[in-house]
Amino acid sequence: MVESDAVLDELVFEAVSNALREAGIRKQEVDLSITASLDIYDGRSISCGLTNAASGGYLGQSYRLEGDAGQAIVAAAQTIAANDADVVVAVGVYNPEVSTPDRRAFVQQISNYGFEPHFDRPVALSAETIWGLHASHALGAGLIDRDRLAELAADEISRGATSPHTTRTKAVSASEVLGSELVNGPLTELMLPADSTGAIAVVLGSLPRARRARTTRAILTGWGQASGDTTPSGTWLTDPAAPTRRAADEAYRRAGVSAPDDQIEIVELTAPTPALHAPVLSALGLGGPGVVVNPSGGVRSSYPGVANGALRLLEVVQAMENSGAGHGVAQSSDPLTGTVADTATVLVVEGV
Repeated sequence: MVESDAVLDELVFEAVSNALREAGIRKQEVDLSITASLDIYDGRSISCGLTNAASGGYLGQSYRLEGDAGQAIVAAAQTIAANDADVVVAVGVYNPEVSTPDRRAFVQQISNYGFEPHFDRPVALSAETIWGLHASHALGAGLIDRDRLAELAADEISRGATSPHTTRTKAVSASEVLGSELVNGPLTELMLPADSTGAIAVVLGSLPRARRARTTRAILTGWGQASGDTTPSGTWLTDPAAPTRRAADEAYRRAGVSAPDDQIEIVELTAPTPALHAPVLSALGLGGPGVVVNPSGGVRSSYPGVANGALRLLEVVQAMENSGAGHGVAQSSDPLTGTVADTATVLVVEGV
């Protein structure tokens, strides 16, 4: 997940090759490949001309989604559930054509372009601005205080400091979080996602094909996806986790989960700021003492852009394998424009 000098197709090819090798599946057996990426990040138009072939789509079926990798995984699961494929590869790749420290400004400029120009007419509006407005609203309404924001961020960063995927390798205190660079409103740099890069591939198969695979790490039992409303509605401020709630309802229905707090043991969620942590957790119906939340440190540990949905799933599966837990949830969102018109995905997995 560290910054890479490799070009996009090299990153994707390596991730997909490793995933297929681990599963014991040949490229010829892949019925469909779905890649999550954005041309504007990749620095070229129709970048899927590079990545789709590397993701297993050469002389096969493939397409690209401009969104989070969680959406690619949902699309793959739907294709298999419809009996249209036995093996589908879902890939997320994020390696913007700009180096740190300029990447943050670059990503926020892209975020500004993502808002609807005809109705919003945004001036300096970006994901970070939206997050700052929401955090300020939460503080003003007494839903949380700034010390608690810092405690949540410090806890996640410190917990994920030893993760193999982290970009923040040192534990921090709440005072260090508060003392980091002020970004927007009450939010500081260490309260925001830890930017990283890379490619992640997930191989999904039908149950008959999965039984013959070399390695089966988990069973995807439920999935859901939902999108948020636009800026004028105001729900991005007053109910920012509404898409997650709808996506979770769908995922739990498919998985037969009726009491999430009792049935789910581990969750990896995407809360871009600590102020969004409680709303997202509540929308998932989780928060009880028996649920382990973000064992990897979540996005405060590593946030690989549009590959995030696949990373959250990977972290849940690894945590389940390490702990012996039977059921987990991976939640992701596509916060290009903050909580405005974002798309959330929820995946329910069962251990094997």
